[in-house]
Amino acid sequence: MDAGMNTSTHLKAQARCPLQEHFLPRKSSKENLDRFIPNRSAMDFDYAHYALTEGRNGKDQVAAAVSSPSREAYRKQLAETMNLNHTRILAFRNKPQAPVELLPTDHSASLLHQQPKSVKPRRYIPQTSERTLDAPDIVDDFYLNLLDWGSANVLAIALGHTVYLWDASSGSTSELVTIDEEKGPVTSINWAPDGRHVALGLNNSEVQLWDSGSNRQLRTLKGCHQSRVGSLAWNNHILTTGGMDGQIVNNDVRIRSHVVETYRGHTQEVCGLKWSGSGQQLASGGNDNVVHIWDRSAASSNSTTQYLHRLEEHTSAVKALAWCPFQANLLATGGGGGDRTIKFWNTHTGACLNSVDTGSQVCSLLWSKNERELLSSHGFTQNQLTLWKYPSMVKMAELTGHTSRVLYMAQSPDGCTVASAAGDETLRFWNVFGVPETAKKAAPKATHEPFSHVNRIPRNIVSPTRKQDMYRVLSVSLSQPRISSLHSNQSSTEGEMGKEMESPKEQSSYTVEQLVAVNPFNPEILPDLENYVNEQVTSQTYSLDANLCLLRLYQFEPERMNTHIVARILLKALMAMPAPDFSLCLFLIPERVQMEEQFKTLIVLSHYLETGRFQQFWDEAAKNRHILEAVPGFEQAIQAYASHLLSLSYQKVPRSVLAEAVNMDGASLDKFIEHQVANSGWIVAKEDGSIVLPQNEFNHPELKKNTGENVSLEHIARIFPILG
Repeated sequence: MDAGMNTSTHLKAQARCPLQEHFLPRKSSKENLDRFIPNRSAMDFDYAHYALTEGRNGKDQVAAAVSSPSREAYRKQLAETMNLNHTRILAFRNKPQAPVELLPTDHSASLLHQQPKSVKPRRYIPQTSERTLDAPDIVDDFYLNLLDWGSANVLAIALGHTVYLWDASSGSTSELVTIDEEKGPVTSINWAPDGRHVALGLNNSEVQLWDSGSNRQLRTLKGCHQSRVGSLAWNNHILTTGGMDGQIVNNDVRIRSHVVETYRGHTQEVCGLKWSGSGQQLASGGNDNVVHIWDRSAASSNSTTQYLHRLEEHTSAVKALAWCPFQANLLATGGGGGDRTIKFWNTHTGACLNSVDTGSQVCSLLWSKNERELLSSHGFTQNQLTLWKYPSMVKMAELTGHTSRVLYMAQSPDGCTVASAAGDETLRFWNVFGVPETAKKAAPKATHEPFSHVNRIPRNIVSPTRKQDMYRVLSVSLSQPRISSLHSNQSSTEGEMGKEMESPKEQSSYTVEQLVAVNPFNPEILPDLENYVNEQVTSQTYSLDANLCLLRLYQFEPERMNTHIVARILLKALMAMPAPDFSLCLFLIPERVQMEEQFKTLIVLSHYLETGRFQQFWDEAAKNRHILEAVPGFEQAIQAYASHLLSLSYQKVPRSVLAEAVNMDGASLDKFIEHQVANSGWIVAKEDGSIVLPQNEFNHPELKKNTGENVSLEHIARIFPILG
């Protein structure tokens, strides 16, 4: 403590600070006397001898040689650097002590008690593979994907027409299937999320689904493509396939008519497919040097699917794709032999964040699950694996051993080991990503629940004391893996989180609204808020506070803004009319975003609704149905708002006016009126078919309550002197 430091220590600290040297008391030493006696210990005798004998001649020569100010400046700089700029021979004072510190005394005293910072030891990265297996007959084709490691710790590899399974837990090898000559060879392979079922893409355009536990074929998907299927990607029950015909097809494996969406954008073979961690965006790379970003929500609402972004900065085929596990909107892509670069993209805006020239063909990319690191595999000339530190992109290690281009890589479920297969017909295993920390281990879960890393309690008022507990639990929960509390079998990680709290009674956490109220500017909750918006859409619920919090976070981190999420927020706000939610949300959106076509449309629709011009609203809505259909229940919500507005304006509304307001006619209008008669007290007039609306203080002013207040003359009299 500063107050507890003794006087001698304080004076020593002050003596080391050059800013306070002139405040020290004078000492009885020679340097403080008034007699000019040279101090021999402070003199440079070698320089003194030079200055008295040769220095004057040298200065005269230099003065004669100097012909310009620049030469004179150079000479002075050189003299200062070489310590030749002395002006005196004799010295009368001691040399000043070298400054020990440059901080004020209070800071220096506190630094004396500081503990040294712990330095994280550098991880050892083995330069050789820890295991090598033979892979005879593996197809040496850059555009195929023949290796994958499933969540059950089983590695699948296609060697020619045969698929083999290698169990990493036991080290055993088994044959899954050998494809017929007229159908094969196998051109792609990908495990389902359950780790039991595996999909095989074939050269004859078919896709087969197999059960690895029973070695049984489940079904064959036909009619998706016209030629070989070189890439596969699972998204829960959706199997996405990419073919040489340039098409991308989403297949729902649960139903007979499995083709549910088709993406058209590539003009040549699709050689890379990867779904984002949230399952909302799909990245595709092709032999046409193009990367496309597709949005799943846009695809489900529109028959003619349009890509979200078209990225054309690569100059060669793009097969290597990898979504960042710690930043949802970050995608890494690698180009072929004519490009040789790794590029990083913000998939929300389509901006290229960085580009790194690797010097060789990029065949595959993998992110570390435990560190901010990226592993790339390459072709000619070194056929190496390169480990990069992100975001600096400094090379941490280069792993060599393959003698041909390293076409395929797969990562173990724990994220530690990487398997690589190359045209040299070897399969090598590298312990490149190290051992994950215990705190980072968590059981995989099939679906992500918004704010699933904390438990839920009923909504209630939070006291100040309770808020302190929430801050503590929130800081713990955000540092832990996200685990759904909806599962009955809680994992061990949840038990460890419980130990952080004092008693089982306090073992509770919080709803979305409470977390937003406690820590609204924490960027860690941004992905969860985005997922919560999607949950509002699917479950047809609404939370204005959570949506406003997300828009505010976008203001602080505009590069992470997802315009599709913003559009959904505005649509939900329109559905809340006549509440002013749309205006509240719009004020938090930058003008450059509002200038996009979809937001211009929403602003026009909002204006029509606010002014009661329903005919114009429905006409504009019909032109932009692809935007509005992204949110279920939108049309019904607007019809309810129109009915509410009519009830405030009419005592008896003609049928034609009602039909125009709710955009209905015929049988659908009759059904709507019947529903309102049964639930809202509407009455259908027998004489003309018009609708008599329930009485309220707006359509019947006589029902309006008198809200006037009686003000005594005594209070009014006090104002008169002021007015006078």
